[in-house]
Amino acid sequence: MLLPLSVFAAFSLRHEVKLDWTGALWTAALPALGCAMIAGDAAVSRFGRWIRAAWMPTIITLLLIYGAGLHYLVLGLPGLGYGKHIEVIPVGWRELTAHITETANDYRKSSGSEVLLVGMDRYAIASELAFYGGAHSPSGLETANSHLFGGMGLMYERWMPPQAQEHRNLLLVAWTQGELEDKAIAAHVERLGPIEDNVLERNGIIIRHYYHRLAFDYRYGKAD
Repeated sequence: MLLPLSVFAAFSLRHEVKLDWTGALWTAALPALGCAMIAGDAAVSRFGRWIRAAWMPTIITLLLIYGAGLHYLVLGLPGLGYGKHIEVIPVGWRELTAHITETANDYRKSSGSEVLLVGMDRYAIASELAFYGGAHSPSGLETANSHLFGGMGLMYERWMPPQAQEHRNLLLVAWTQGELEDKAIAAHVERLGPIEDNVLERNGIIIRHYYHRLAFDYRYGKAD
């Protein structure tokens, strides 16, 4: 465990490291934790026995915290709304996908053509729409992100190269209206539809607003 963890430790000296990257490594510590929890009194020091005695209240506290947290995510808590940054917690993605799929289907019925769904953040919107899209489309939903307009695309730059999206119509999805007013968008499409303000709700509780607009005839090399 220490050897692979040292790689992340060295990398973190000059780069940002996310905790979830090391999740698999911490799993390797579970046997040691289990051994520490059940070790006999004679096998550990006085401090070690104190640590072992603290495990039970710690487990009970964590169960209560996780239980309340999961209840909040699934059903909400009375008087407590959802934060505006749903991209960091698993709330509202099914609702968002259902709304966007309905909008895309309405466009397909009226125009006879498909639209590419484009999340205007780094990857969360595009990835979540693709993940939950299977419930609304047997073949899933085709998604891309802001790399079509010069943003950071991560793996989407390889999965959905901008050159291959020439002349496609796009349905842009963003958390803020300003993201859909970026001049880089107008520089790569023939024309833009109006910005639509939408509200995500769960059990009558407002989760947050999101915005979308149609963009027609994408051109990778187009510039005003």
